[in-house]
This record gives sequence, structure tokens and C-alpha cells, in this order.
Amino acid sequence: MNDKVINKTTSMQAASLDELTANFEELGVKFRRQIAKKILRKGGAWASIAFTFQDFEGGEYGEPELMLATFKSVGGIYKRYNYYIIKNKKEIEELWDLL
Repeated sequence: MNDKVINKTTSMQAASLDELTANFEELGVKFRRQIAKKILRKGGAWASIAFTFQDFEGGEYGEPELMLATFKSVGGIYKRYNYYIIKNKKEIEELWDLL
């Protein structure tokens, strides 16, 4: 068994949209921390959310990134269905301003 998988925590599935986060933790280390979140659309079983976050690499958190993700509610649990990550700082600022 792979020990790295045992203590993995991610919040890309939850019972409510408010509980969804971009945070990712493994073996007690927060590899991704969420900065902001905006629910863009909710309709029926589907939802679209924008997250800004930073990844932990080389002992520090990097530049902010933007994730646009869609979630589908199945059996009362929202699960990430698809996502797109934008890393260019100028594009992130322009898109976040539009939101």
C-alpha cells in the first residue's frame, strides 16, 4: 500500500457548495491553499466555481493560480467533474475582475 495516499485530504467533493475548497493536504503538509472562491453558477445538479489558490513548492507558496471547475451533484455529494487552471498572473487578474 502506498503510504502517501493514506493521509490525503482534498475538498473537491462535499455535500454543499460552501464546503468545497481548492485546499489539498497530504501527510500533514498543505500543498495547495485556497485564497478565494466564487460560485459562478448553480443550476440543477451542476455548479461552476472559480478558485484562486497557491501551490506549495520548494518550501514556499508560489504565485496565485486560478481554477475554473464544474461540479456535479450525485447522490447528494458534489464531485469535481472538470476543471481548467490558469497560471498567467495578468490573465488571472483580468478574469477575476470579470467575475
